[in-house]
Amino acid sequence: MLRIITQQADVRSELQRICDRTNDEQVLHKEATVREVLQAVKRQGDKAVLHYTAEFDHQILKPEELRVTGSEIDAAYQQVSKELVEAIRLACRQIEVFHRQRVPKSWIHFDDDEVVLGKRYTPVDRAGIYVPGGRAAYPSTVLMNAIPAQVAGVRRIIMVTPPGASKTIYPAVLVAAQEVGLQEIYRVGGAQAIAALAYGTKTIPKVDVITGPGNIYVTLAKKLVYGTVGIDSLAGPSEVLIIADETANPVHVAADMLAQAEHDPMAAAILLTTDPALAKNVQVAVERQLVDHPRRTLTEKALAHYGLIVIVESLQAAAELSNEFAPEHLELEVEDPWEKVLPFIRHAGAIFLGHSTPEAVGDYIAGPNHTLPTSGAARYASPLGVETFLKHSSIIQYSQTALEKVAGAIDALAAAEGLPSHADSVRRRVQKEE
Repeated sequence: MLRIITQQADVRSELQRICDRTNDEQVLHKEATVREVLQAVKRQGDKAVLHYTAEFDHQILKPEELRVTGSEIDAAYQQVSKELVEAIRLACRQIEVFHRQRVPKSWIHFDDDEVVLGKRYTPVDRAGIYVPGGRAAYPSTVLMNAIPAQVAGVRRIIMVTPPGASKTIYPAVLVAAQEVGLQEIYRVGGAQAIAALAYGTKTIPKVDVITGPGNIYVTLAKKLVYGTVGIDSLAGPSEVLIIADETANPVHVAADMLAQAEHDPMAAAILLTTDPALAKNVQVAVERQLVDHPRRTLTEKALAHYGLIVIVESLQAAAELSNEFAPEHLELEVEDPWEKVLPFIRHAGAIFLGHSTPEAVGDYIAGPNHTLPTSGAARYASPLGVETFLKHSSIIQYSQTALEKVAGAIDALAAAEGLPSHADSVRRRVQKEE
C-alpha cells in the first residue's frame, strides 16, 4: 500500500532517497558494461553493434537490415488506426507551434565607439534521436525530439530505436517518424545505439548531438560519450510530485500518480497535501484503480519503493519540499495555484496548474517538450528544446580607433597574466610607425 508520512523528520530523508534512486552499486556495475560496449563499437563499428543487438535484444541482424526501409514505414500505416494518425498530426502541430516561439534570435549591436558585438546562432549539422522501445511504443518521443531539431534547422536527423520481436519496430513509432519527415531510421537500441551515434559506423553516421530518453544503459552511455558529442540531459526514471489541497479530487490525484508509476519499476509518484482526509482517500483510490490495471505488477513495484504521500502544514511548506526535490513533473492541484503556490516554486521541469491539467496533457498534446530533467536536475537544467540543437558564436569587431582606446587596459591585463604576446598583438596595431 502507498505509504503516508506524517512525521516531518522523515520527509526530507525519504525524498532524498527517492531522488538518489539511480545512484547505487548496481548502476556502477552497469557502467562498466556500458564502457565495454562503447569501446567495442568505437573499434569494430557495425560488427559490435550487431553483436550487442543479438546479445541484449535477442535479434540477429545483417548489416543491411539495420536501416528501416520505406516499405516498412508504408506498411506501418496499415497497422494503426486513423484516430491515432490524426492524434499524431495534432500533436505535431501543437509541438511545432510551441517550439517556434522558442527560437533564439541572432543579434548585432553597434556602439558609438565603432565596436560591433553580437551573438550568432547556428544549428548543429547532425542530430541523433533515441526513441526507447522495450515495454511500450513511444511515438510522442519521436515528435518531441525531432520537431525541435527541425525547427532549429538541423539538416540531418538520425533516429535509432531498438528492434522488437521479429526485428520489427512499433508501427506507431514509424508513423510518427514519417509524419515529421525522418528519412534515416535504424533498428538499434541500448548503449550500442548511443555508441554508434557518437562514433559513427559504416552504416550509422556520427552525429553532433544525441537526445532522447532511455533505460539506465542508454543514460550511462550518454553520460560517457558527452564531450565527444553533445547531449540533452541524463534522463532518469520518470517522476511526478503533486501538491494538493482539500479542493483536489482524490480519484484524479490517484490516477495521476498511477500514470507516472506505470512507466517503470523505478518511477516515482509523490503527493504533498495539506489535507489528511485527501491523503487517506488517495491511498484508497490508488488501491481501487490498481485492481484491473494492465501493468499492475510493474506499477505496484514502483509505488512500493518510490511512492509516497506526505501531509504538510502549509502549501508554502509543500513548495519548499518540492524545490528541494526539483521534480521532473510538478502538478499544482490546488485552488488558485497561480497565487498560492506558483510564486514559491523555483525548480521543476514542467509545471501543471489546476485541477484540469493532468501531466498526460504535457506528455502528448500541449506543445512544451516532455523530455525533462529528472533526479533533481531541474535545479540547474531545462527541458529539451530548440536550443538543444543550436550553438552560438560571439561576434566581435573593433575599429582602429576603438582598439586604441582599450590598448592600455589589454596591456595591463596581459602583463598580469604573464602573456607578453597577447599585449604585443595589440601594441603592434596601435603604435605609430616611425
